[in-house]
Amino acid sequence: MYYYNYKYDSFPYEMTGLFAGLGIWIYIISIALSVLAIVALWKMFEKAGEEGWASLIPFYNQYILYKISWGNGWLFLLMLVPLVNFVIAIITNVKLAKAFGKGGGFACGLVFLNLIFTCIIAFSRDISYVGVDGLPRSGGGQNGEGQNGGFQSPYQNPYAQNYGASAQAETKQSDSNPNYYYQQTSSSSSAHKFCPNCGQSLEGDIKYCPSCGQRL
Repeated sequence: MYYYNYKYDSFPYEMTGLFAGLGIWIYIISIALSVLAIVALWKMFEKAGEEGWASLIPFYNQYILYKISWGNGWLFLLMLVPLVNFVIAIITNVKLAKAFGKGGGFACGLVFLNLIFTCIIAFSRDISYVGVDGLPRSGGGQNGEGQNGGFQSPYQNPYAQNYGASAQAETKQSDSNPNYYYQQTSSSSSAHKFCPNCGQSLEGDIKYCPSCGQRL
């Protein structure tokens, strides 16, 4: 004689529903993290003087990333080489940290917690793009200006160049003429002499002010 158990076993169905709900949450979180990564990449590109929309285009966003970190965007093709891509990815994060003025500790953060530290670069006002390997580039920064007001260094500033050229010329002339410095000092002081009483501008070696008669 057979006995049948008519008790309904709902455990498999409950587990199926649990895994389905968990899968939906994982999918939602993945979408949110993807959007955050795109926005962070957008802001980081803009800090480096590149177009932010490049973060939306596959492969091209990697080209821009390698451009601002290596100086040559086509190096991203090395990521297609097995084993080499692992080493290149680490070096890229190190160079990216240097490009934004950060050191080895920040580079480790980019390697192990890439999204978090990319967001720090993107949204921190204290971090700015300084150039490949930390060296300023021409037109760097979001507005096309470097750290020195649009010039990479004093040698690239035309005003600094003019000042340097005049200083060199003055040095050569003073070396050839020992009395050059004395002549320049005396002529400069005599050209800007004023009366202590009325403030009249005086020229030449005179004893009395022609305006008020004050003895000099």
